[in-house]
Amino acid sequence: MKVQRILSRQVCWTGLGTLVFAMLAGCAAPQGIPSVPPTVAQKVSACENLQGQTIAGVTVTRTQRFGASATTGGTGLCKVSGTKAPFLDIEVVVPDNWSGRLFHQGGGGFDGVIRSALTFNNSGVLTEVHPTVSQKGAVYTSSNGGNRATIPEQAGPRVWATGSAEGKASADDYAYKALWTTVKFAKGITRVFFAQEPARTYFTGCSNGGRNGYIAAQRWPNEYDGIVSGCETMDMTGQTSAWTRFGRLSGTPAALTVEQYKSAYAAAVNACDANDGVQDGYLANPGACRFDPSRLQCGQSSANADPNLCLSAAQVGTLKMLLSDVKLTDGTLVYSRYNWSDFSSVGPRFGVLGSAYVMLATGNPLWLTPAQQASFDIDAMYTTVGFGLNRLGLDHDKAAIAAYVASGKKLISWHATGDNLLSANDHVRNFTAMTQLVKGLGVDDPSAHARLFMAPTSTHGAAQSWKEVDWASAIIDWVENNKAPQQLTYTFTQAGATAPRSLPVCLSPQAPRYISGDAQRATSYACE
Repeated sequence: MKVQRILSRQVCWTGLGTLVFAMLAGCAAPQGIPSVPPTVAQKVSACENLQGQTIAGVTVTRTQRFGASATTGGTGLCKVSGTKAPFLDIEVVVPDNWSGRLFHQGGGGFDGVIRSALTFNNSGVLTEVHPTVSQKGAVYTSSNGGNRATIPEQAGPRVWATGSAEGKASADDYAYKALWTTVKFAKGITRVFFAQEPARTYFTGCSNGGRNGYIAAQRWPNEYDGIVSGCETMDMTGQTSAWTRFGRLSGTPAALTVEQYKSAYAAAVNACDANDGVQDGYLANPGACRFDPSRLQCGQSSANADPNLCLSAAQVGTLKMLLSDVKLTDGTLVYSRYNWSDFSSVGPRFGVLGSAYVMLATGNPLWLTPAQQASFDIDAMYTTVGFGLNRLGLDHDKAAIAAYVASGKKLISWHATGDNLLSANDHVRNFTAMTQLVKGLGVDDPSAHARLFMAPTSTHGAAQSWKEVDWASAIIDWVENNKAPQQLTYTFTQAGATAPRSLPVCLSPQAPRYISGDAQRATSYACE
């Protein structure tokens, strides 16, 4: 086989192969020979010859070679594209100057696209390379989660509701199986180039990517040395139930318009702006804002004078619902409250998101219809949703995540304090419950292995880019240098501004507070 010939060359080049690889290669097992990295020419050849091969059940459909340049960080790259039936697509990017690391990037939403390490302009010219590759020398991998958003009949959640074998396989990939296939494919590709697996493997993701990170920890703890998991609450049953409950209000008199949501948030910012020590039109600590939505009701002196922007009593009730814990009638806490945020971009989507997961949990495609969504009864459905999501492998096992942490592996959890799609407070609640389980496993100080950070922003997904927060360096330093992260920095451009500013990313439950100096710089704040 061609792949065997590639392996043969790699093993003889490096002297690092195991006995199995040496036998495949037809050369002697290494006898303490120093490592000799393959030449650039050999890497180019390996890249070209991979096409058409099947590794870890994934068929390589295309390879692309990029020469060293300032864009690539001064190293040559090989991009490997692979696919596995029915709809799983995977990318692996291999740098010539491999550092021994592998970074596995999670997805987002219903997935459907690969979060590529490479960015191209409209002319097809490579313009940017993910910093884990260009700066950290890591092999990078990501997948589409097992469905294709650009092909309607192969896209989630629609394909999962078909009842077909392909739809079931795609749903299983989305739930968890795509993660395993992706990491094993990436490690197989790494072996082809370097005749050894990565010395350190990392995972990072936000939103569904954050769910992916926790799934990786609970299912395959031995595959990952460090995980960065953000924008997710560690409880899909509660999240799904809350979303679908909120979604029932869509299309009713209690629903707010986009303009009303924006106006309400502006009022909250105006009322709470100085809570972080500086009046700058920005909530650095949304969790400290206790602005009462009742003040926005039409007829109140504090309400917006525009009758299209002030709120009815029912609409005030909707905002109060978002800012309150979700409980069953027996008092069971299902979901912790949101902090003040601009819900204009996500409020109308709560029902769509939640009902897709209810559909997965129940197998009933009618949940994708507005009529069925409007019938959701949280008391009647909460247990059913939980059972179904756990049966699919979509939800979390906090005890298994705790075992990952207790083993000494490193976990950085994080959330935008004012996240408008997934509640930061619910993440805190579940992270706290998980660390209590870590203590039960004999670890006196869980923070030695797991820490939760709060990013000072009010937009779901903000702070996930490593241009905004350097999560890569934080997890690498912790795993490889035993340097636990204490405080990070969030760099962003505030709405209406032209120059970037920065704020501290504090360990929960702390938040930034202005002390003195330039309010646009993180060094002028303390975490309190």
